[in-house]
Amino acid sequence: MKKYVMVLFLMLSALSLFLTGCGRGEDTRQYIDTIGIVFTNNANEVINELFIFPVAIDGTSVFEQDMGPDLIKNTSKVRRIGSFGVTIEMENTSYNIKARDRFQGIYIFGNVPLSNACEAILTFEGANPLLTVHHRSGEVHAIEGEHVPPGDAPDHAHVPLRRTATVQFTVRNTSDNDIVFISMREADYPSKGEVELLQSTLAENSSTSINYRLFEEDTEVTDWLLYVKTADGVSTLFEEPFNPWEINILEITMDGNTLVFTAS
Repeated sequence: MKKYVMVLFLMLSALSLFLTGCGRGEDTRQYIDTIGIVFTNNANEVINELFIFPVAIDGTSVFEQDMGPDLIKNTSKVRRIGSFGVTIEMENTSYNIKARDRFQGIYIFGNVPLSNACEAILTFEGANPLLTVHHRSGEVHAIEGEHVPPGDAPDHAHVPLRRTATVQFTVRNTSDNDIVFISMREADYPSKGEVELLQSTLAENSSTSINYRLFEEDTEVTDWLLYVKTADGVSTLFEEPFNPWEINILEITMDGNTLVFTAS
């Protein structure tokens, strides 16, 4: 499964989900797998920047590498003291975290276990920053960090770790049945897993817009297989591939007793 970590956006409409902390389950998507984590700043200091990025393959800290965009910038720089929700796209189990305060000092935490985490709380233990990570299993990890004072802290350019692209088209259901699930798989590598395009019911004679983020390199994959499941339990994996990057409308209809689709 393709996964990677970095906060790309915060949907304000979903903020209530994030703030439920450990009460929220993991996202089921398999191409870009995300979880919601509440970041709580109890350090009595305004935090202007926040970065979360994977530990290097060799296990070393890689704070000089491209760390992706600033999380707080993506939340319109609100709630820099207190709690706010972030979306983290998961790649592995351990991450590095760097926060920068209003005086340009930074707080560094290495090898933070974030898999299945629900909240990370920033405080101070004496002179050192402390990050307490709560998991949905009830497990708690306390990670002592390093404070780098203003003047010694390096700058960082806000560049994403990996770029993404958005699949955008309209699905039109003109069959005689409600559709409850739609996904697609790479035609050449179906074992990679499915991209779940629709997880709610699309009633007959209705349409919905699809907006789904994949990695930028996925734009080079032009042959995808469509999978559809209807309300009566009938599942269809279409053998004819389609290119989701070049279509505007995908229509699912009936030919006798058989589901068919057209892409235009």
